[in-house]
Amino acid sequence: MIIRHGQIVAEAYYAPYMPGIPHDLRSVTKSVVSTLTAIEIARGLLDSVDHPVLDLFPEKTIANVDDNKRAMTVQNLLDMTSGIDWKEQNYTPDESITRMYRSPDRTEFVLNQPMSNTPGSQFYYNSGNPYLLSALITRKTGQSAFEFAKKELFEPLGITSARWGQVDAQGVSDGEAGLFLSPHDMAKIGYLYLHEGTWDGRQIIPSSWVERSKQGKVPATFGFHYANLWWSLPRKGALMALGRHSQAILVLPKLDIVAVTTGILRDDELYSMRRLVDDISDAVKSDAPLPADPIAKSLLAAAIHQAATERPGPLGGSPELAKQISGKTFKLEDNELHVKTFSLNFLDSDPSWMITTSSGKPERPVEQFSGLMGLDGTFRNSPPAPYGVNASKGRWLNEHTFFLERRILGHSETQTWTLAFDAEKVTVNFENTDGFKTQLHGEMTE
Repeated sequence: MIIRHGQIVAEAYYAPYMPGIPHDLRSVTKSVVSTLTAIEIARGLLDSVDHPVLDLFPEKTIANVDDNKRAMTVQNLLDMTSGIDWKEQNYTPDESITRMYRSPDRTEFVLNQPMSNTPGSQFYYNSGNPYLLSALITRKTGQSAFEFAKKELFEPLGITSARWGQVDAQGVSDGEAGLFLSPHDMAKIGYLYLHEGTWDGRQIIPSSWVERSKQGKVPATFGFHYANLWWSLPRKGALMALGRHSQAILVLPKLDIVAVTTGILRDDELYSMRRLVDDISDAVKSDAPLPADPIAKSLLAAAIHQAATERPGPLGGSPELAKQISGKTFKLEDNELHVKTFSLNFLDSDPSWMITTSSGKPERPVEQFSGLMGLDGTFRNSPPAPYGVNASKGRWLNEHTFFLERRILGHSETQTWTLAFDAEKVTVNFENTDGFKTQLHGEMTE
């Protein structure tokens, strides 16, 4: 979606995605946490970004305290220059971020990490930093970041689509990811920064906060700059909130533009933000209204319609095996996905799939998920469920192997399930957009 001078210029939803669904923002969440920290400052809840972090958590017994850790400030957290020793790349079990999520007290886990650099001396993308900032919001307000945001940010901006997962054991919202917003509401965050922190004449965050974010005085990776949990390309006049798989809020102040993207691109498919900035900037022809161009308007409408129209994928036949396994339940051995059983139904007028999983919750140990699946090369959308809208399609690769692609609309994840059947046994190869792969084994039970 592209907005200029407060008007939507273009808005396209690529099938099977559709309007009105909040989307998983991934690390765009960090930039919202930054905005909430700015509100803390504006409300006098936090006296200064130069405040040492350790002083703000006096109730914590913190390990590995040294001069560097004592010198770490809130601003260092905001700039990804905390100096905390941290490993974060592929979410492998030994990485800091994975261990943080396994910890009974995630805030304390981050605070306990040793220091590897002097604060302020080196940029390193560390999701523990915004987690501490979210914990600080809870410490100062007695609310989770989500509850604080509802009143102080979302309500003033008219944001109604927000979801933000579950708080941790200490009541802290995940500060590094987990926020869901619709594209329209994402654009409102961008519009706030476009207008120097004001909304309808009200100063929501200090203009100095926005200015520092735009300046991006911290050199970051791949030629980008960073400040206040926002990315920037100062030479191109671009300010960005970026999340994994191509979630983005792009602000181009000199052109009076806000642009929003959501996506499911794999890490190796990352779309160039520089190219996006250039493409949008080059499309600007004038600061004054242009003459009406009904042909160009019609071409744009046709292109948007084409994007929203799904193009069928490859088809597979329907082997005899489809009849034999249809409606049968397959029980799976213990696995990383916690999937217990699955079944496929090929014979109903609406083909479908169903899985059960271990929830780990005593009150409801097993959860069930199901959905429709297209066998004609197109996705079938299922009725909305609490976790989202399923869109799935499948095809037979050969007489013994079925391939299922599943998307939960609004989540930046695509799942593929390749099921190879051998008599009553099955081997399932699973892969998702995050690059996680695993193999499951099971057999027919009924």
